[in-house]
Amino acid sequence: MLLFLARTIKFALQGFFRNFWLSVVTIIILVLTLCSITLVAGINVVAEQAIASIQDRVDVSIYFKQEVSENDALAVRDRLLGLAEVETVTYVSKEDALEKFKSQHQDDTVILEAIEQLEENPLSATIIIKADSIEEYTAILAVLDNPQYSNLIEERNFDDNETVISRLSDVSNRIEQIGIIISAIFVLIAVLIVFNTIRINIYTHREEIGIMKLVGSSNAFVRMPFIIETFMYALISVVLTIAILYPLMNVVAPQVSSFFEGYDLDLATYVHDHIFYVIGMQLVFSVLLSTLSASIAIGRYLKV
Repeated sequence: MLLFLARTIKFALQGFFRNFWLSVVTIIILVLTLCSITLVAGINVVAEQAIASIQDRVDVSIYFKQEVSENDALAVRDRLLGLAEVETVTYVSKEDALEKFKSQHQDDTVILEAIEQLEENPLSATIIIKADSIEEYTAILAVLDNPQYSNLIEERNFDDNETVISRLSDVSNRIEQIGIIISAIFVLIAVLIVFNTIRINIYTHREEIGIMKLVGSSNAFVRMPFIIETFMYALISVVLTIAILYPLMNVVAPQVSSFFEGYDLDLATYVHDHIFYVIGMQLVFSVLLSTLSASIAIGRYLKV
């Protein structure tokens, strides 16, 4: 068995180096394919984390009119707490809102003196609603659109957050679609290049293959070097892809984290935690791609 394996590896290496530049081109195409797919996956990860981080910070603040009594505001809070879509509801009374305002402007004597001059608390009660997911806010807002609340609610602030999430999702989807198209083109090119490389290697080895069959070599012994050769393409392309992308990710990660400053987005940590998963997926994909292309070429041109 070991002798069988050693000989097939020897023949695979001969095929690899006999058409060296063709092997180099094949590896380059595989590297470009893996890079494009990995970058598309990386962009999706960044977009998903950014959207999740933004969604985690989204809430709806309901500002009541000045004349609304605390009992009416609490009745609205209790109605919201009864909704299945609601995760939490925080009620901020007029007094609490005033104390918070004073605390925020404790160093501004002009504002504090102006507040003291007023006979009534100028701030209104507020309810802060957090839903189980971003999709649930539509149902919650539909409840608040009920005419019975129109005389109670002064303002609500959800539209801006909704617009940001919608735009970010649109950009992410468009980038994903473009990336999939580019990756599909590279995959097609890689299949054709590997197919052509194996076809040329079969043609180059036609005399050796004829001699092998004359001396009684099995079909498996004749086919195996070409399969091992495709494994070599896959393995080398994965190593080169990681050698290119890993340093690149480490350079880009701080810039991405800085761009999303204030949000829970750490691309460097994500890359470090998932590096072996990424390598494994690249290896599986490149081996399957190369083996499929080689199998088609072997089945068509290697008549054994």
